[in-house]
Formats: sequence, structure tokens, C-alpha cells
Amino acid sequence: MTHTIEEARLVAQKVKQSGRVLQVGSQTTSADQWWKARKAIEDGMIGKLISSQGSYHRNSLNGEWNWTPERRGDGWRIDPDAGPNGKGVNYIDWNMWLGPAEKRSFDPQRYFRFRKFWDYSGGVATDLFYHVVAPLQICWGEAQFPYRVSAGGGIYAFPDREVPDTFNVMADFAKGHSLILSSSMANSTHIPGLIRGQEGTIVMVDHGRFEGETDHITVSSERIYRDKFVKKFGYQSVDIPVEDRGCDAHMANFFESIRTREQPRLDAETGYRAQVTISMAVQSYREGRVLYFDPEKEKVVYDPPKV
Repeated sequence: MTHTIEEARLVAQKVKQSGRVLQVGSQTTSADQWWKARKAIEDGMIGKLISSQGSYHRNSLNGEWNWTPERRGDGWRIDPDAGPNGKGVNYIDWNMWLGPAEKRSFDPQRYFRFRKFWDYSGGVATDLFYHVVAPLQICWGEAQFPYRVSAGGGIYAFPDREVPDTFNVMADFAKGHSLILSSSMANSTHIPGLIRGQEGTIVMVDHGRFEGETDHITVSSERIYRDKFVKKFGYQSVDIPVEDRGCDAHMANFFESIRTREQPRLDAETGYRAQVTISMAVQSYREGRVLYFDPEKEKVVYDPPKV
């Protein structure tokens, strides 16, 4: 959504003050599975929410955010004719591009492959984990700030970057549940995307890829609550069909929100809360410490706030 928590907070404030419609990205939030999972939780199918997990795993010959022959298109390819001295479409206004970031000489790596550098990116967290954290906020039924966040990982395979190629996050929320995120840009095997409750589990993405298509979610009871579950719902496990809304659903939702003035599926407030978790994870990794969030001051703090 933004590069910093403060920027996200200001965006959310401005949307509220202006009454304008703003839809944050993460097109996957318009997919049906998150809303079906939300309803299952609201219907009490899994009991008390305990934890959620998700992953984002990829692998490529030359490392994520570099051009590699196995990836389609020319994404991340460096144009040797582009730069501050380029002509016409090859001209790059380098100072404008840097904006508030540290001033430095033009570096095509930093321009064409900016996600590898802290000045412009949070790596896996800000590029990919947003597509996991934002839809989970929708599943939970109420957008939430994290209470405590910690992150780890490292540069294990591709040393041509500042950001980690392997990154893992654990976040706790004041309402009494946790979030666990796993990622690597050097191994493409995912873990299932799911939500655990005290009485049951929702598997939303059994193949693990949060941006991948799925035609169902699965809700299953915990063994010790099976009799109660069957009595209430008539089965111990069920596949709930998911509507295929197509890749244009997010755009259509934006246009509909403009017409109706209703909140879009991923509004500024929800996006802001997702960004807090992600930016805190980046800060935790870089500082090597556990961080807390004070919801009253809307600031990251180093000591547990009163909740």
C-alpha cells in the first residue's frame, strides 16, 4: 500500500476526511474464497479463532526480481539505453524517481530491480505478503492492528540484494489469535493457506498459492468437537464451492463503489492495518527485535502496550 506505516495512516485519514473512494490493490481480495471463509467463521463453524497461516514461495535461476529466461516477458530486464542521459522514452528523471530516498548516483540495478533494496522496498514482505495479509484481514471479519510482530530469515541463496530471499513472520493480535507467514524466493513449495479455530479448520488454498485459483474451501471439524459439529451442520467436513469472479473483479468492484459510495472490498482502513503488520515485520527483521503496536497512538513501540 505504502512504503511506511506513517504514509498508510495518512492515506487512511485523508480518505476518511475527504469522503472519496479509494481501493487499495491486492486484487486477490475480490476473490470469493475469503468472503466464504469469513461467513463460515461468522456462522461459528470453527469456533474461537486461534491462528492463520499463509505462504509465498517462488524459485528462479537468477533470483527473484532479476530477469531470468524461465519467466515470461521482459520483467526486470535492464535496458542499457535507459538512464539520466537517455533520449526520448529512454530518459529517466533519476532525482524525481528517488523522491525522499537517499540521494545516490544512477544505478540501473536500483531502478529496474528496485525490490532488492531497502530504500524502495521491503522485499518479500511488501511485494508479496500483502496479498496474504490483506485477504486474511477480510476473513477475520474485522480489520485489526497487530499486537506483537517478529520476523526472521536471511539472504541464503542470492547475495545480490539487501532484502532477504527467505523471510518468515509471526504476528499476534489483541483479540487472541496469531498469524504465521512463510516465504522463500529460493524454494517454490508452499504450505496450505488455512485458518485454525478451536473447533474446526478452514483450508482456503490447499495448494498453498494465495494468488492461485481455487474452486472451493474446505471446513472440517476438530475430532473432539465432531459430534457437536455434525449435530449443528449435518456433516463433519464440507467443501464449500467458490465462485469464479474472473481477473477483472477487483476493477469492477472499484467502479461499483464509485457508483454506490459503498466501501470497496479492500478499503483504506483495512489496507492500513495490513500494512502495519507488514512494515513491522520488515522493521523487526532489520532491527533484530520483537516489536509492539500501540493502537491508541498508532505507533510502533518497543514495550508491550496496555490492551
